[in-house]
Amino acid sequence: MSYVGKPVKRLYDDKFVTGKSTYVDDIRMPALYAGFVRSTYPHAYIKRIDVSDALKVNGIVAVFTSKEINPLLKGGIRPWPTYIDLKSFRYIERKAFPENKVKYIGEPVAIVIGQDKYSVRDAIDKVVVDYEPLKPVTSMEEAEKDQIIVHDELKTNISYKIPFKAGEIDKAFNEADKIVKVEAINERLIPNPMEPRGIIARYEGGTLSIWYSTQVPHYMRLEFSRIFGIPESKIRVSMPDVGGAFGSKVHLMPEELAVVASSIILGRPVRWTATRSEEMLASEARHNVFTGEVAVKKDGTVLGIKGKLLLDLGAYMTVTAGIQPLIIPMMIPGPYKIRNLDLESVAVYTNTPPITMYRGASRPEATYIIERIMSTVADELGLDDVTVRERNLVTELPYTNPFGLRYDSGDYVGLLKEGVKKLGYYELKKWAEEERKKGHRVGVGLAFYLEICSFGPWEYAEIRVDERGDVLVITGTTPHGQGAETGIAQLVADAFQIDINRVRVIWGDTDTVAASMGTYGSRSITIGGSAAMKVAEKILDKMKRIAASTWNVDVQEVQYEKGEFRLKSDPSKRMSWDDVANLAYRSHDPGLVEKLIYENDVTFPYGVHIAVVEVDDTGIARVLEYRAYDDIGKVINPALAEGQIHGGGLQAVGQALYEQALLNDNGQLIVTYADYYIPTAVEAPKFTSIFAENYHPSNYPTGSKGVGEAALIVGPAVIIRALEDAVGARFTKTPTTPEEILRAIMSKR
Repeated sequence: MSYVGKPVKRLYDDKFVTGKSTYVDDIRMPALYAGFVRSTYPHAYIKRIDVSDALKVNGIVAVFTSKEINPLLKGGIRPWPTYIDLKSFRYIERKAFPENKVKYIGEPVAIVIGQDKYSVRDAIDKVVVDYEPLKPVTSMEEAEKDQIIVHDELKTNISYKIPFKAGEIDKAFNEADKIVKVEAINERLIPNPMEPRGIIARYEGGTLSIWYSTQVPHYMRLEFSRIFGIPESKIRVSMPDVGGAFGSKVHLMPEELAVVASSIILGRPVRWTATRSEEMLASEARHNVFTGEVAVKKDGTVLGIKGKLLLDLGAYMTVTAGIQPLIIPMMIPGPYKIRNLDLESVAVYTNTPPITMYRGASRPEATYIIERIMSTVADELGLDDVTVRERNLVTELPYTNPFGLRYDSGDYVGLLKEGVKKLGYYELKKWAEEERKKGHRVGVGLAFYLEICSFGPWEYAEIRVDERGDVLVITGTTPHGQGAETGIAQLVADAFQIDINRVRVIWGDTDTVAASMGTYGSRSITIGGSAAMKVAEKILDKMKRIAASTWNVDVQEVQYEKGEFRLKSDPSKRMSWDDVANLAYRSHDPGLVEKLIYENDVTFPYGVHIAVVEVDDTGIARVLEYRAYDDIGKVINPALAEGQIHGGGLQAVGQALYEQALLNDNGQLIVTYADYYIPTAVEAPKFTSIFAENYHPSNYPTGSKGVGEAALIVGPAVIIRALEDAVGARFTKTPTTPEEILRAIMSKR
């Protein structure tokens, strides 16, 4: 009996397909409803807030502003210290509400609490806020000039400004045959989970209970403890079903602080679920510009890169926004042996909604930059895309890049060659050329990627085997739609050589799970699954010792295979898995329970992807096909892994062609779901996903590397390259809109 490597169907999906899943908004309890008064100015002093009329609305219990809420907070929202060096950034810990001035349109300034959501909605409109408007700064380039300051306390808009230098950049440019200019722009996006963020807080008897749509319940417990001064032992964070997250639910938001504070003040449960419009404001991502120069030889060898990366943080530093100015430059060399770099990374505050995190966070941007460089170099030198990449790929692994990232294993050149062949790249290129001669505007694009996955530093796992031999796995990872719990069950079932239906995987409650880092960065199967495998080893060892004790022999005399313990020296002596499990409980011992913290470092999957794009006469582009060839280490469940390629690939279609969080000159979000175009099944291309048979494993016990973000990391670069091939023009940004495509088409007539 073996499950790893097979497309085992997801184990826990009945509730989702039958409508019986329970999200935060489905939890029934006698709680008050909360809603928020939001700023209508991007930058303004708050002169006065009058809540008297709002309090007269039938059903309204309270209206709180910064005067009531902020004094309860002993700290505010800060960058995640596990991954971000707090000393590298200028920032102000964000409280629930601004105390003197608002910094973006939509910023919450007061919380309205009532018996039902409809009276709350009515009362919000009756809160009067008297503002003194200030001139805003909404563009990164203007913010960098420091003529209008977002945070007066910081006296500058520049939060982060760090050079990333390596090698001999001047020598590289002096020896170059050609200098190629490159620009790569990632416009602002909006993660769009099916379930908006939501929270219920209940404070009673000095204990705080929170039901929360989050990816990181233990980190949130830590932060609620720090901010409200309540011991972690008296806080429970429970994560029910989460309807998607894509990184956006790693974040702690001011609305959530206000809900918790209101529950503490009122001594009653308070709940809030974001509207779709509020969700669009709460989680925006990407938004950065890279401009640079590349020193190249005539044969396509890249000698060096210098340039500037300018990033928008929005109005406040969020939990993870600080990762981007750090990780993007470190990953710009990508899978290529480029040793000479001079990059400046600058992150600035603007009067716009704060930037959070979105699937792949930082790696799509870095991949887009380096793949734009490779494609532009190919064009400028008249070389083939594959040739330029093959000439520059790292050839010996492990390899430490110029900024200290150690790529663990792989054969980049081999995979490129194999992928080009298996995906039929040159056949597609030839087909597209023939089609264009007939007037059919189609193109084929290719790009390579290197991903950094399974961010440590650790993960927790616990396994309990009950007296009947059934297995409960408690994982510190927190699935929110990926099906990772099925992969973990496969690993444990194989480790124990038992029926997978005897394994149940649970997660997401700080009273049940002793510790966790959560789910993000494609880490669940690799580090979470490895933690489970290591615990399974401890359980199996304990069961062997029980069998040995029963037979009065040394544990080395016991072997285990296919659900049966045997005595090596006397094959007639056997005990079943169930018998040993039952024995473990007869002495009133807690039985078969083991737990551990498993530590490990990052790992690096990689691959080559191809897209076929068609463009009509109005400039509207459509991705017809998306093909992927990936080395993600050992594939635990091919169906789950392929599903991640499909999902990431479709999001890449959105980022490359359709999705943009448009802001007007005042920094106001001017799109709704009526015109923020998220691709659906109708826009989905035909997918082909192949995983390398001769894979290169990570040093994790699973051998896996991670696949949760791969297609969105490389997809935008692939699709834009296909678009260039179709139109015969150069495009630098995502999304590339129909208007821009049409202008390029018209300019050629």
